Amino acid sequence: MKIKNNIVEIFILATTSILLIYSSDPVMYNDSSRYLEGSLKDPPLYSVVILIMQSIFKTLNSVVVLQTFIMSIGIIFFTNTLSVLFKLNTLKKSIIAIFLYLPTLKFYNHLLTEPLSNAFSLLLVSYVIKLICDFNIRNLIWSAIFVITLLLMRNQFILLYPLILLLYLFLFFIYYKKNTFVLLAISFLAIFLVHNSLSTLNKYIKQESFQNKTLLSSDTGVFNFLYIDSIYISSINDAELFENPYIRKTLTEIFEDINNNKALMEYYDGRGHFSKSYQIIRDKSPAHLKILADKENTSIIELKKNISIKLIKANWKNYMKHIFKKFYDSSWLFVFVPFFMLMASFINFLKYKSHFSLIVIFLSSFSLSNHSVIYLFGRVQPRYFIYSDFILLVFIFVSFSVLIIKNQKMNNKN
Repeated sequence: MKIKNNIVEIFILATTSILLIYSSDPVMYNDSSRYLEGSLKDPPLYSVVILIMQSIFKTLNSVVVLQTFIMSIGIIFFTNTLSVLFKLNTLKKSIIAIFLYLPTLKFYNHLLTEPLSNAFSLLLVSYVIKLICDFNIRNLIWSAIFVITLLLMRNQFILLYPLILLLYLFLFFIYYKKNTFVLLAISFLAIFLVHNSLSTLNKYIKQESFQNKTLLSSDTGVFNFLYIDSIYISSINDAELFENPYIRKTLTEIFEDINNNKALMEYYDGRGHFSKSYQIIRDKSPAHLKILADKENTSIIELKKNISIKLIKANWKNYMKHIFKKFYDSSWLFVFVPFFMLMASFINFLKYKSHFSLIVIFLSSFSLSNHSVIYLFGRVQPRYFIYSDFILLVFIFVSFSVLIIKNQKMNNKN
């Protein structure tokens, strides 16, 4: 009887074991070196995990084993949370588990943050759902722990600050008590203090190497992406916006190179154009910017920051069009669907203050926020969306299943 009740969990753990027996060798990407070196521009958690596992087991295979089993635990916990809440049968649990396991097959052995980020996203959403349905200190603490974990895993999860603040405000409306407000305020303050304290400590420890390595670095996080966007939406005439003759000359040369490759926005020829332009702008810029940084005795980070801000201000209409095209050219369905879900659930929450409405508000906001952060401050890649989109699809499946069952019961009564 116990085996029958836990058939989904046994299947997931058995599949994970077979997967690791087949191969636990880590797959390296360009970004992997950042985590191996403990780059300061990244949150420290994944680098710390790698360091600890290597120190204990002397091999990177141990990192793959750890992140794969944590992903499995996240899938099991999330599936069970939905199963208990919506009273799902074994077939529906299996469908959910198999669907959530698909990213595991794709990313389990990648030495990137995606496997652990996916796992902790599932655990966070599980505890948020528990917190909404049953507000207590235990669920609040675990939710805060996984928020901090994700913030320390990827810069992308900075979106959790406004998202959690929104969630806590809605929770206060449902559980309207002075004690509730105090607990929520303490939780949010704890998230802020712990996250920022650990991030600051990490920067302090690595500050010297950071200064030595990043002065002429062309890969500069947020401003790297904003710089590429700003060049893409501009034209060679925009170089005249800069009074500094060296910057003006350098930008003219960059625009000429990129224009020859038809990589500017004016050459937009449909979906996928920016993806090709991104690589051209990224590859053509460093040589010019390094020379300019040396002349100006500054860093490429600062140059990209100044260039991006001025170009975007001067071409803000093009920038808005560009952001919209990013939405449309990639996963537009995962923008419009959660948007309408958010609107409907928000109206319903104002009227009934139901737990289900708040769950929908959180999940749809999570998906919209995740997409927005990537479109605005990052490079659009499918692997950046798995944390929110798979969860949203599963929840839509569960919602339709519950709705169909309710309609069947009503028809049987009639």
